[in-house]
Amino acid sequence: MSLLEHLERQISGLSPSHLPSLHFVVAYSAGIDSHVLLHALWKLQQVKKTPFTLSAIYIHHGLSENADLWQQHCADVCAGLNVEFASAKVTLDLSNGKGIEAQARDARYAKLVEMAPTDSIVMLAQHQDDQLETVLLQLKRGAGPKGLSGMDTYFTSAKPGASQQNVHFFRPLLDISQQQIQHYAKEQSLVWQEDESNQNTDFERNFIRRDVAPLLNERWPHIAQSVARSAKLCAEQQALLDEVSLEKLQPLRKPNNTLCVKGLLALTEAWRIQVVRLWLDEQNILSPSQAILSQLSNELLLSAQDATPIIQWQSWQFRRFEEALYVITVPKDVKSCSTVLSLSKKYELPLSLGSVELVSAQHLADNKPFLAIDGSDNSPELGKITLSFGGFSRRFTPHNSPHSKPLKQWFKQWHIAPWERCHIAVISQNERIVGLLRKGAFLPSQHSADLRARGDFAYGLCYSGE
Repeated sequence: MSLLEHLERQISGLSPSHLPSLHFVVAYSAGIDSHVLLHALWKLQQVKKTPFTLSAIYIHHGLSENADLWQQHCADVCAGLNVEFASAKVTLDLSNGKGIEAQARDARYAKLVEMAPTDSIVMLAQHQDDQLETVLLQLKRGAGPKGLSGMDTYFTSAKPGASQQNVHFFRPLLDISQQQIQHYAKEQSLVWQEDESNQNTDFERNFIRRDVAPLLNERWPHIAQSVARSAKLCAEQQALLDEVSLEKLQPLRKPNNTLCVKGLLALTEAWRIQVVRLWLDEQNILSPSQAILSQLSNELLLSAQDATPIIQWQSWQFRRFEEALYVITVPKDVKSCSTVLSLSKKYELPLSLGSVELVSAQHLADNKPFLAIDGSDNSPELGKITLSFGGFSRRFTPHNSPHSKPLKQWFKQWHIAPWERCHIAVISQNERIVGLLRKGAFLPSQHSADLRARGDFAYGLCYSGE
């Protein structure tokens, strides 16, 4: 079967029933693989009259001095084919410790999701030899069946900030060899660009492509097909595993996207790890290593009730609170500090938590949260108004409570997780707590609430959102 016939069959297998129409967006890099995919799709339009809309996007990573040339090449090719073309630059932070390959890939996919029209299908040009490289890399990393499934043929990503708007990704050439792609390019007299970084074997994938795969193909000419078949079998097994894991996960769900610790402990160790992996996958969180997941039971789930254990990997943490397992981004702590507030002077809260401003009553906006502050027109002396973080041993009498307790006791009673407490601002007047500010909402003291109810205040502390 020719590459064109294979591509036509792949497209015919797509069901447009859930899509308004078929709009293919080729992720075009100027290299041979994506150029062949673009040209073959264009040819299906012209010769086979296959009904779909075709466009292309080039992502400029800024890693090569030739990137501008490649972008222009893509634009020229698309102009020659009368295919709509767009491009965008992404910025990589090479100092964050993440590999260049991984960072470039993540930035590229994020930008494609952002730019591609809703419900379009982004066509990716990875082929059978790329799948071989992927599986070998996963073997090197000690992956299980999910990793050994290699690259998915089809997957969907939500557009940022729009949960109901999706972009679909499709790899129609995963059963096509690099040799078939080169044959098509030669047959159609295509001209493409070579990325000089492909020669750098410091990159793991290039090392496999240049030094390892040729040896494997020389000894076993059909190794790529065999590995692709194994990847599909692993994907099928993983799908079955996920199906059963989901059944075990459902009864463990608790509010705030947490899991029941008691229910997790009732599972065997193997199922516990599998269920947690699935839970993380649902949130698009890269699972930690098997070694880290193996620590989960003894170091966190079975820890003492009053303990606050933390298991951390990359930018994530497992935390336990009130018999629930949480996964959170590594929190940025606000150090204990205190600031004296001045009238009509805006104060920016740390960590972009918003801002507050002490103003007179006539300047209070109805649509903004505010905390009533003691004082009147006849006696405008406010005393010392402070905003602080930390110091949770101080006593506080909240609205609708006759009792005073240390703040840490109220936090426990209000079920506020330990990692959230340092973000709560404490507002005091002459050393007495008059209110708290948490997640953009004021919790007044009984005294402050009474002032507001009577309208017996001349000042208010206003909050502007995060």
